[in-house]
Amino acid sequence: MYTRFYKLAERPFELSPDLRYLYLSEKHREALAHLTYGVKERRVFVQLTGEVGTGKTTMLDALVSRLDASTKVAWLSNTTIGKTDLLRVLAWELGVEFKGTTKMEIMREIAAFLGQWTAAGKNAVFIIDEAQNLNLPLLEEIRLLSNLRSMGRCSLQIVLAGQPEFRRKLELQQLRQLRQRISIRFDLAPLSRQETGEYIRHRLTVAGATDLEIFDRSAVDAVYDYSGGVPRAINTVCDNALLAGYADNRPWIGRRTVEETIDAVECKTPPEDTEQQQTQPGAV
Repeated sequence: MYTRFYKLAERPFELSPDLRYLYLSEKHREALAHLTYGVKERRVFVQLTGEVGTGKTTMLDALVSRLDASTKVAWLSNTTIGKTDLLRVLAWELGVEFKGTTKMEIMREIAAFLGQWTAAGKNAVFIIDEAQNLNLPLLEEIRLLSNLRSMGRCSLQIVLAGQPEFRRKLELQQLRQLRQRISIRFDLAPLSRQETGEYIRHRLTVAGATDLEIFDRSAVDAVYDYSGGVPRAINTVCDNALLAGYADNRPWIGRRTVEETIDAVECKTPPEDTEQQQTQPGAV
């Protein structure tokens, strides 16, 4: 709808992760470096935490994109499953054609595959997203997976990514063995005010914008004040602000447009009250 009006090739603020739009702030660059180092150096456990919408899943996607065919990657996003299903998912993701039905049988087949894979000088990574939802028995099962070894080396690296609640859960006495095995930890912080402006311009550039100042300085400040620098919240506000600007035939987005958009998103203002006109760029 608004893409042609703002001379964009596509919508720049979609919520679904897309590595074409990857913006590496200083913190995101550090996070990716920690993840990459942990996997390539075969660290048993790597932990990534961050608030909702800060880009954890995007960092995991970026990590996988940097790995070559010598590294098998297994993903788990549904973290409310049972122990046996955990092993089934791991086997499926690794490409293990298991015939067993019990937990012990499936574990034995996974161990045999990983033993051969590791002996060939290759690596395997189990990425677990939404780790804050894992219950204690499942976390213990995951810890036991770290015991899989071949030729004196760990056969399976495990990346645990979750919200800040996961950090607090790991402080439980019952999880002290797991906590002690996590050698690399990184907490992903939101963007700064300056990085928020850079992030918006970066996504506009990737979307083909010829005018990178569609959002003026006052608009960027308003976006940051609302979002706190959380990329998902930035995307939501900016996408809706562009739609509102298009509906009102505004060639640029200022603070008032953003604030009206936020009110609408938060259901604070009836739609008929959100169409005040701006007279000049940067009006507040």
